[in-house]
Amino acid sequence: MSIQIKEKMNSLPVKAYKWLKLNHLKLGEDIGKSIKPYNKKSLKEVNDKNILIGNINNVISLNQYMDKLNEQESEYGVSKELVELAENFHNTGVFAHVPRNVTIEEPIRIEYVLDDDNDVVIDNNVIIASENSKITVVIDYSTAEDIDAFHNGAMKIYAKEGSNVDIIKIQRMNDKSYHFDSNLAIIEYGANVNYVQVEFGSKKSVTNYISNLKDESKSSIDSIYLGDKDRRIDLNYYMNHVGRKSISNIQTRGALKDRAKKAFKGTIDFKLGSSKSEGSEEEYVILFDKDVKSQAVPLLLCTEDDVKGQHAASAGKVDEEKLFYMMSRGFDKEEAMKIIVEASFNPIIDKVPLDELKTIVREEIHHRLVTEGNR
Repeated sequence: MSIQIKEKMNSLPVKAYKWLKLNHLKLGEDIGKSIKPYNKKSLKEVNDKNILIGNINNVISLNQYMDKLNEQESEYGVSKELVELAENFHNTGVFAHVPRNVTIEEPIRIEYVLDDDNDVVIDNNVIIASENSKITVVIDYSTAEDIDAFHNGAMKIYAKEGSNVDIIKIQRMNDKSYHFDSNLAIIEYGANVNYVQVEFGSKKSVTNYISNLKDESKSSIDSIYLGDKDRRIDLNYYMNHVGRKSISNIQTRGALKDRAKKAFKGTIDFKLGSSKSEGSEEEYVILFDKDVKSQAVPLLLCTEDDVKGQHAASAGKVDEEKLFYMMSRGFDKEEAMKIIVEASFNPIIDKVPLDELKTIVREEIHHRLVTEGNR
């Protein structure tokens, strides 16, 4: 991470993240002066001419949509300071607007690769899906070199009536990196926003997803995480039911080994006026070593009577008999562990829409559990 960034950041005020030891990072009012432009092409070629898409700084019609989005939610994400950093001082980002009744068949691919020349990525991404439109966006964060990298991002999604938005985020940065990511979705009548999150990298990672569900809307979060060595992972998901007959679902699968630590907080909030809504959440984590730490706080909040909500969180060690059986069939311990993790992760990996990225995710599991484990 650039020395200027380190020197110009204030202590994060969010007490919940103090255990991540992030308070050496400092945010200052003049931080924008020290952020270099991201000089790589992040948006892959888009062949569909029906979509308005491009760099967020170059889209003329951005303001009219941002005004609508900003009216919906004044504060969201990992912290107010980090969201403002992404929205006001970003060095990259993509804006996409899908017109009414248009389906974008091919996934929109965005890649942010951090290297020596781009050790800081601060991206601001905005997706507008008009009535009855459909779009899939895949964002991949990675590091090309052994650098001290810093990523902070913000994404806003405005899903209008009857639209469908699928967002897939893959984070596989190196062990020296910091990763902060804030996501907000406003989901109108009958619309659907689905998130798939793959969280495999970074020394310290904090992510936040918020869905505001209007009448008869739907939202889901399917996530997997893998913590090894001294990695710190913080996941915060919030389903805000404000409309009738809205539906939400959170499914999270994880694995922790070595001395990794993870905190998971999933909240389903049935606000007054959200009658006949349904929400569910479940988190399950595999614990490979005695020194890992797993915190889980599944919450159900309710100020409405006629709703259905359920939540569960569980953690378990690897079945020693199962592990012994697999090793007796010729697998070493690391390979057996990889097979167990993949069996848990596969239902969510299968939701990644591109075979190339599915392969990358599975290779990352192999790298974390087998290659590193055999060193």
